[in-house]
Amino acid sequence: MTLSRRTLFAAVAVTAIPFIYASAADTVRDNPPKGWSVAGTDPQDYEFGTAQVDGVSGKCAYIKARIDSPSGFGTLVQQIGADTYHGQRLRLSAQMKTDDSGRAQLWMRVDGPNGKMLGFYNMGDKPITGTTDWTRYDVVLDVPPESVAVAFGYFLNGRGTAWAREFKLEQVGKDVPVSEFSAKPPPKAPANMDFGG
Repeated sequence: MTLSRRTLFAAVAVTAIPFIYASAADTVRDNPPKGWSVAGTDPQDYEFGTAQVDGVSGKCAYIKARIDSPSGFGTLVQQIGADTYHGQRLRLSAQMKTDDSGRAQLWMRVDGPNGKMLGFYNMGDKPITGTTDWTRYDVVLDVPPESVAVAFGYFLNGRGTAWAREFKLEQVGKDVPVSEFSAKPPPKAPANMDFGG
């Protein structure tokens, strides 16, 4: 899979890869779910943990802003080897809800040798904002034969709280479309060149 310049720019601009993994000191007040790591550009601005939510069986993960206007994002992330998935199309799905959130986004990334990014999508073109009820979200990517790792998770960028549950990573058929960033077509002609309008 070859990433277009637009897609690569969106990936770097929105998620600021590489992630900064939080130190033990940063997360001493947090209790991230077992098997998950805390990362992001500013993970110290967020609280991470699990809790029971009314009307839902089992625990849910949450990311909650500790301050009114965080300057970056915090994410719960897993990274796994890609060997088992070579040549497959993978779908990451999860149920998510938000409470007065800035931008909550499900994401997945496929990495190749030497840190080369082979596939990426993070809902940067359709983030979850404000207050929303439980809704399923999907991210679908191909895993080329040269892939070495698959990373995935969800993040909050800004105020509020983002909840997640029922994560699933599964192979899907080629009839399921790969997730791609959508963008409005550029204008056909320049506009407001003298700044008067």
